[in-house]
Amino acid sequence: MSKKPGHVCPVEIAGMLDGKLRRWVHNPVKILSPLITEGMTVLDVGCGPGFFSIEMARLVGADGSVIAADLQPDHCFDTGIAVT
Repeated sequence: MSKKPGHVCPVEIAGMLDGKLRRWVHNPVKILSPLITEGMTVLDVGCGPGFFSIEMARLVGADGSVIAADLQPDHCFDTGIAVT
């Protein structure tokens, strides 16, 4: 049996994942703040353009770290730019 490749969001349209409507529906602060505290090391698997990664970085602060991984390296590169 052969497997069909799964759908992967093209890097070129990844910016659409970070819009006002999504922030309202999936508010990163509301979702993450009960789970993440300063100084933690957190992992964001499938980080995409960093919708949650950026808020994770704010929550862990200077003493913590965020490890962001995505199937497409270009997504992670974009996230690194947004955080620094």
